[in-house]
Amino acid sequence: MHDEELNDQDAREIAGIVDRYESMMASNASTFFDLMELEALIEHYLQQGRHRQARQVLHYAGKMYPESLSLQLREAQLMAGAGDVKHAIPRLRNLLAFEPSNDEIHLTLATLYSQTDRHQEAIHHYRQALDLGDRAFRGDLYIDIALEYENIGLWEKAIDVLREALKENPSNETALHELGFCFETVGRHAESVAAFQAFVDEHPYSCPGWYNLGNAQQRTGKFENAIASYGFALVIDEEFSPALLQKAAALTMMEDYQQALECYRESILMDAPQSNTYTLMGECMERMGKLNEATDYYYCALELDGDFADAHVGLGVVAEMREDYPASLKCFEKAMALEPENVEYHLLLGGILRKIGMHDEAALIYANALRLEPDNLEIFIEAAANLQADERHEEALEILHGVPEVSRVDPLVICRSFLSLYCLGRRQAAFSLLDAALDSTPDLCTVLLSTFPAIEQDPDFALRVLNAPKNQ
Repeated sequence: MHDEELNDQDAREIAGIVDRYESMMASNASTFFDLMELEALIEHYLQQGRHRQARQVLHYAGKMYPESLSLQLREAQLMAGAGDVKHAIPRLRNLLAFEPSNDEIHLTLATLYSQTDRHQEAIHHYRQALDLGDRAFRGDLYIDIALEYENIGLWEKAIDVLREALKENPSNETALHELGFCFETVGRHAESVAAFQAFVDEHPYSCPGWYNLGNAQQRTGKFENAIASYGFALVIDEEFSPALLQKAAALTMMEDYQQALECYRESILMDAPQSNTYTLMGECMERMGKLNEATDYYYCALELDGDFADAHVGLGVVAEMREDYPASLKCFEKAMALEPENVEYHLLLGGILRKIGMHDEAALIYANALRLEPDNLEIFIEAAANLQADERHEEALEILHGVPEVSRVDPLVICRSFLSLYCLGRRQAAFSLLDAALDSTPDLCTVLLSTFPAIEQDPDFALRVLNAPKNQ
């Protein structure tokens, strides 16, 4: 109550200053304002987004208090706000020479350096602001510093800063989530599990701590552990819907679709329904073979957002499962139109075009997908399969020759290459390719049979199956 009274008093004082100033301007009279009143007036106009009035007050104040460094700082901040970084930075650096311990100058400089991609300089000034400023803002400054390190790819340093932030304030939820993101980005999943496990051991009532532990466990395939961690998060905060959604994702990975659906339904009761949630529920129904229910959920998603591409994809998958290929094609084309750079959508569309014999059109889709992701092995495999289905084996071999060097030993690449060589009558080359790979890939013959069942009748292949090295 006391704080509310103070806020009301401040608001009345500001309103009085505004009335006095605007009356003075309207009557062209002369009224005295002290420096603190003018600074409060500038801040008031800035908070309201009335930058022209703020500049007018600053111009007036500058005449009355030409030596005020705080007014010069406000002027530099207004320059920055107007996009005049070129002049704002020198002005701020000049002010810093007079007030090297002014944390607000350091913070403003750091923000401008960050905006202009001068990240190391931004880090320096954020660090200065961290050492000089109010402790209440230290948590935000740690995050700012970590983000700068992330911007220049120094993930290890970002992790160190975030650990430092959590050591000082274990309740810094943003630092916890950002730390999880950093570990995920650098692929240090086991270390992430260890770090968050240690954190919850020390802070067992941290909901975001358990949530991030669950995420880390899920990324390492420990789905049961992840579900337990999400459960602890929900015991601490039963309204924390992200934990419920991630629990549903883990249950889906374990193929427990019924329990996953229950989690999604519960999340809808917590928050407003989302297109993504309905789509995920549709996927669960789809995997349970309940295609009518899956379709209903996909349409629910589209009622909320008609341009939600994943829901169109879901309808396309259901249509494909029902062998309604024209409907499936239409849905995948819609999804592609909404997200033209989504490679997964390219693969789905290419696959359905191949099924209905539109091999030229499929080839164009795969070619575009390779332009988007030139090292994606799945695209090469699917593009070759499309050409082979159309008996265009020379073109298929040409595609396969483009596979990145590191992936050429992949069993599917070898099998697809074998198939085209064999179908072109180049038996010796085909079997030489197979023989060269059998020692390192004992189950290669099994993979080849699933790719090219007709080869089972070839006596040379049968001999190789008989003599193929066995898995240890």
